[in-house]
Amino acid sequence: MTLPWLTIFGAVLTVIAAMTSAGMILAPRHWQRLEHYAYGGARRPWQVWALAGLLLAFWALGLADFAQRPAQGRNWAGWTFAAVIPALWAIKAVALVFNPTGRAAVTGLSDPRQWRRVGLARMPIALALAILTWLA
Repeated sequence: MTLPWLTIFGAVLTVIAAMTSAGMILAPRHWQRLEHYAYGGARRPWQVWALAGLLLAFWALGLADFAQRPAQGRNWAGWTFAAVIPALWAIKAVALVFNPTGRAAVTGLSDPRQWRRVGLARMPIALALAILTWLA
């Protein structure tokens, strides 16, 4: 028996999106310090790389699960998790993680209202991920 890794990956992403959005809304000052820790310096802390590696491992397991499914078991929600979301991650990485200007924009947010707006704007992502997980 194999685990439904694509569903597990979707559930992990959903929880991460919901928790980060809630953190931005409920504790914007703490969130600002966390973002500054993660993106403020010239290098990313090892914890950030470790979490990114763990998330990539879940994606790789989900991709393997998706690839092993019969053709009729692959739907658009699965394709979204297997291909679209990693493409969006790559765009985000180029724009934010590996771009000093993008990191400066994120670490420059200082008003709690700005963080709350970002958190509220991201909440629909968590809902969309939950729906995709259910459908995948």
